[in-house]
Amino acid sequence: MNKKIYNPKMLCAAAALALCFVGSAEARVASGEWMDKLPAGKTFEIAPLRSKDEAKRFAFADAVFAEATEILRNAGSDERKVLLQDYLKERASHFIMSYTELGVENLPEGSRLTVDVHVNRDLLRQELKRLGFFATGATPLAYSPQYGAVQPDTWETLGRLHVLYGLTPSSAAPLELKLDYAGKVWTVSLVDRSAPSAEPYFATADSLDGAWGKVWGKYFGGMNEDKAVTASVTLTVDGWFTPDGVEAFDTMLQEWSDVLDTVSLQDVSMEASGISGHWAVNILDADKLRERLQDYTSKRRLSFALKDR
Repeated sequence: MNKKIYNPKMLCAAAALALCFVGSAEARVASGEWMDKLPAGKTFEIAPLRSKDEAKRFAFADAVFAEATEILRNAGSDERKVLLQDYLKERASHFIMSYTELGVENLPEGSRLTVDVHVNRDLLRQELKRLGFFATGATPLAYSPQYGAVQPDTWETLGRLHVLYGLTPSSAAPLELKLDYAGKVWTVSLVDRSAPSAEPYFATADSLDGAWGKVWGKYFGGMNEDKAVTASVTLTVDGWFTPDGVEAFDTMLQEWSDVLDTVSLQDVSMEASGISGHWAVNILDADKLRERLQDYTSKRRLSFALKDR
C-alpha cells in the first residue's frame, strides 16, 4: 500500500504517541514510607522502614507483586498468594527494568517515596511458570514422596513449599520425588515413573528451598500449560483521522484484562486511508476479543486485523 504524508505535524504526533505507550506499557506507580527517627515511647506491631532505600525496595516489591497478581488473576488460593508475595519480596529487584523517582512527600511521622516502576512482565511470567502457577492454578499436582533423613523441623518448610508450588503428596502418584539431607547439603530428584524413558530432574543446594526450587522450576518450566492460556498476535486497526483516536483505543485495550493478557502499542503510521495503530497482544479469549473489536470498529468506520506473531 502506498503511504502518503498529508500532515507532517500529525505524523510526528502519532510517532510520539507510539513511543509514549511503548515506554509505559508495563509501568506501575508504587510508594513506600519510612521513618528516620522513631517516636519516643511508641510501639509498632510491624517494624517501620527506616530509610529511603528500604522504602524504595518496598515499593519495588509492591509493584512486582501487583504485576504478578494481574498476570495470575484468580489462579491460586489466598494462602498461596501470601507466600508468593513473600517469595517475590526478596527477588523484586530482579524484575525491575527501570524506575523513576516521582517525589518525596513529608508526613507527620516520616516520609513517603513514590516511584514509577517498569516491571519486566515476561521475566516475571516465566518465574510464575517455574513456581507452577499455570500448571497447578486450579488443582494441586500430586507427587509420591520418598524422603530420606528429614529432621522434624523440616515438615513445616515442606508444608509451605507444597502450598507455594501447588503440590500435594500422594503415594499413588506417578511422579516420584526423593529428598535427602547429608553433609549440610540437600539433594532432591524427581522422576516420572509413568514414562520410563523420561530423564530425572536432579538438584543440590545448601537449603531445602534452593534444591526444591531448582527441581520443580525445571519441571514446570518445561511444561506447556501457559501456552494454552494466551496466543501472541499483532492487532492492526486502520482508519483514524487523528492520533487522539489511537490514544483512546489504547486506553480501552488496557482495560480489557478479561480477554487480553498483555497489550503493547508498537507503532503508529500514516497511510492513504488514515492513521493505523499496531499492537502486540496476548489473547486470553479470542472469540470475545473479535466480538468486541467488531462492535467497536463497525460503529466508527474502522477496520481491524489479527495476525499471529
